[in-house]
Amino acid sequence: MPDIARLSFPEGHELSFWQFDDQHEFLDEQIPFSLKDSEERKGLNHPKRTKEWLASRAALRLGLQIEEEVQYHSNGKPFLPSAELSFSHCLPVAGALVHPERAGMDIQLPNPKLEVISRKYAHPEELARANETKAKLDYLTILWSAKEAVFKVYGENFQFSEDLRMAPFQVGDSSLSMETNVEGNWKSHSLRCFRILEHWVVVVL
Repeated sequence: MPDIARLSFPEGHELSFWQFDDQHEFLDEQIPFSLKDSEERKGLNHPKRTKEWLASRAALRLGLQIEEEVQYHSNGKPFLPSAELSFSHCLPVAGALVHPERAGMDIQLPNPKLEVISRKYAHPEELARANETKAKLDYLTILWSAKEAVFKVYGENFQFSEDLRMAPFQVGDSSLSMETNVEGNWKSHSLRCFRILEHWVVVVL
């Protein structure tokens, strides 16, 4: 049930990461659920979804010690009354990120499936760069997580392979850059990349 990390970035981001260890009873007793939390918790029946939800709420409520009600935009993106919010989970790790203006984070464990479906989210130039690295799966994992993190900022529909373009990078780089096509306008985004246990984490700055 450990709180495995809490981080703060100079740009105003506050992050917490939680490692789920199957102790449902402990988390149900220890997390200070809000009224809406309690309603959501009662509606969870699928075991995997329950674990993800509990670990994410533990990161927010216990890790960051935030008690504000989690609300949702019409597109399903969560937020807090005082800040933007992003959840991410790739069991056994889950995380919560808050920022006053924007929140986008993704956690991903390297998975060979990301190579199988790479053409769905990677531009041909990005695939070419991935094929040139000795750590192709890690490269594709970071690429996927970066695009997922940016998607979470906007909560809009993107064609990942065309509308989200990652600048060249090396596996292990902590600073990344991406160009996004938002309603016909290209915008630049800076991202932070690091590892938590065996997982890659990408945060939009």
